[in-house]
Amino acid sequence: MAEVGCSLQDLHFRCIFRQRVVTMKQLTAIVLIVFLSGSTFGQQIFSGDYSFGLKLSYDSATKKITGYFEDYTGEDEKTGNSRFSCIFYIEGVVTGKKFAIKTYFPTEKSDDLISGTMEIVTNRQVKIKLRHEHGGCWNVQHFADEPVDFTLGTKQPWLQVRYVNASKGNFYSDSSDDKRMKSYIVKGDFVCVGKIGHGWAYCTYYGKKSTTGWMKISELNEP
Repeated sequence: MAEVGCSLQDLHFRCIFRQRVVTMKQLTAIVLIVFLSGSTFGQQIFSGDYSFGLKLSYDSATKKITGYFEDYTGEDEKTGNSRFSCIFYIEGVVTGKKFAIKTYFPTEKSDDLISGTMEIVTNRQVKIKLRHEHGGCWNVQHFADEPVDFTLGTKQPWLQVRYVNASKGNFYSDSSDDKRMKSYIVKGDFVCVGKIGHGWAYCTYYGKKSTTGWMKISELNEP
């Protein structure tokens, strides 16, 4: 039955108008949700090489961030090596734009543990601030005075960053005991992990010469 004073044609147009209003409200709500999720949760950390000697990896499945900072300064005229070094491992869980991290020199977690925060500025920029300075960092880079900015240089397909926890970590050409290579690294050396499975990790070691291959997880730390 038609409303009093209205034609059936008027009612038809009103119905279409109401449907369009509802549709626009739904669309606005969807856009708002996408915007909010992008501003809070969408700024993921990209795995890769950052400025000033920082390497980070982010595992979206576990929300874990792992990485390490390594930089040097000064030169010993007799040896040609750097006089000062700032090296520490990083681990944490991404719980928001700003979250807690733990840092320590590899293999010395109980003695060198310093907590801090990491802030996601953009998905290509992060800030790190620590409560105290690691020993060697006084002469290289201060992290306790104010947050230090790092910018992504090259994205990498890393799931984790780990370090050798055994006296020696061997490389294998395949995930099999009979495929051991001559290459190996020593306790405390970092590796960037691209794949993990069945007790093995596909790793790359970045030293003076890069080495890539499979390593036994039992020889690496557990983030």
